[in-house]
Amino acid sequence: MRAIRGTVNRVELLGWAGDAPEHRNLASGVDVASFRIATRRIGPRGEDGERSYETEWTTVEAWERLAVQVSSLVHRGSRVWVSGSLQTQSWEDRESGARRWRVLVRAEEVLILDGRDDSAGAEAADAAE
Repeated sequence: MRAIRGTVNRVELLGWAGDAPEHRNLASGVDVASFRIATRRIGPRGEDGERSYETEWTTVEAWERLAVQVSSLVHRGSRVWVSGSLQTQSWEDRESGARRWRVLVRAEEVLILDGRDDSAGAEAADAAE
């Protein structure tokens, strides 16, 4: 068996922001903004033959200048395209001492596709919940 020489860690998502981004300024002075994006994936066909859709919620983090832009431009219900990479974070739960994990998308690009404050986008985010 040959070893894999190269790897790819690339994610592209197109969906709706579930909430306005949470903006933090770290002690180091670095800006971080995080928000969740709702996307749909095709589920199994029902008895009536219709496709079902399942909502997937993914946490997105933007850093530095992108964080500032995301914080001011992305709103609940915004239709967004996100390009970035997967990042796994782990920590020890203070109460149980158990190891916890989460996977998020570290954004490299975020495009806001609706260009207006659109209540239909908020309704789509509500429906996805």
